[in-house]
Amino acid sequence: MNLYINDYTCGPRLAKIKVEGDKIFLGDNSCIVPVGNIKSPNKLSDGDILTIDRWGRGYRLYSNEEHNATIFMTGHCNSNCIMCPTSDKERQIDSGLPDAKLLSYIDMLPSDISHVVVTGGEPTLRVQLFLKVMKKLTDRFPHIETLLLTNGRSLSVASFFEKLKEYCPPYLCIAIPIHGDTPELHDKITRVSGSFNQTNRGIRNLLSAGIAVEIRVIVSKMNMYVLEGIAKRIIKYYPNVYTVNFIGMETRGNCAKNFSSIYIGHRQAFEAMRNAIDMLVMAGINTSIYNFPLCEVDAGYWGICRKSISPEKVRFPNECDKCAVKAECGGFFSTTLLMTKPQVSPIGPREAGICHC
Repeated sequence: MNLYINDYTCGPRLAKIKVEGDKIFLGDNSCIVPVGNIKSPNKLSDGDILTIDRWGRGYRLYSNEEHNATIFMTGHCNSNCIMCPTSDKERQIDSGLPDAKLLSYIDMLPSDISHVVVTGGEPTLRVQLFLKVMKKLTDRFPHIETLLLTNGRSLSVASFFEKLKEYCPPYLCIAIPIHGDTPELHDKITRVSGSFNQTNRGIRNLLSAGIAVEIRVIVSKMNMYVLEGIAKRIIKYYPNVYTVNFIGMETRGNCAKNFSSIYIGHRQAFEAMRNAIDMLVMAGINTSIYNFPLCEVDAGYWGICRKSISPEKVRFPNECDKCAVKAECGGFFSTTLLMTKPQVSPIGPREAGICHC
């Protein structure tokens, strides 16, 4: 929940807000709320889009200040990855918006947004709605980048893949995780037999159709010793992949539940993936590092570190106030600081001089 409205009487609604003085207009003149009646940890801005239930509990779907839109399709998933930041219980709840409301949300988005992410759960599970969303994004935003986060398994189904090709936005990139260098390890992590073959068939379908693919490698205790093997597979079979991103874990959901068997700290994870990164870069494949604070990565790799954690989830320990590159650093997940005691090493001005983040 992002906000709560005292004495709310307007009923459930999807609202694009307008702030005027001490009043907030929720979608139209039929619902006007005094600013003092709203409790919110984050400031609301003109153009923010909220979904509000009948009790006045609100969730922000779009922040006009960020200018990037997220389309959350469903909490359900057809995999059950051991390190997923979503819990088993959360995945059993159909937490996506109803079809009509989700399509209305896309209509409310401003025409000048810069980026759209379509995500879940597994977003392709609501098949007909998913295809309608792709078509609507193509019609409304034909010139912006759209990122689809998926496990790629549904893309191995020929009939569905043909539909996706028909409806997908022109600047679409599809991000798919590969968890291991063998079917056995990948399927052990997803906890679904056959998922490795389905995922790789989906990747091959995309690349053969000229659709950009981002391969994600989530580094854990279970795959830290095979990262070079994963890199070799990518170089051999997918040399034309758009990018490869190594991802640090978010310690909530399944990741928190299975913490002792999968979690490794940022420094240990970086040391495990260094050679794999070098191999990919030497092969001419664009490679980045997500969800890692700069002090846990060697300075020579700072240039490929991305500030990838959602702003509402980013936290910095007090020691980071002394760091000369805090403004360029992606920080930590809030849950990581709750569950671990990371060894923070503030970077001094001299070392900061080589940062080209």
